[in-house]
Amino acid sequence: MKIKELKQGDHITQQIDNSAISFEVLSIQQIGRRFMVTFRSVFGIESASYQGEACVTAA
Repeated sequence: MKIKELKQGDHITQQIDNSAISFEVLSIQQIGRRFMVTFRSVFGIESASYQGEACVTAA
């Protein structure tokens, strides 16, 4: 799924140390050509900036 297609409440997964970690999208905001995405996971709440065409694995 492309970052620009994410919506609040979507879940994505990432492999970290041979474990699948689930991230919930709390918010997504377009800033110019980039998107600021705030996620919640077992590690807490974090934000990251991505290009809209970047891809993530939807859960």
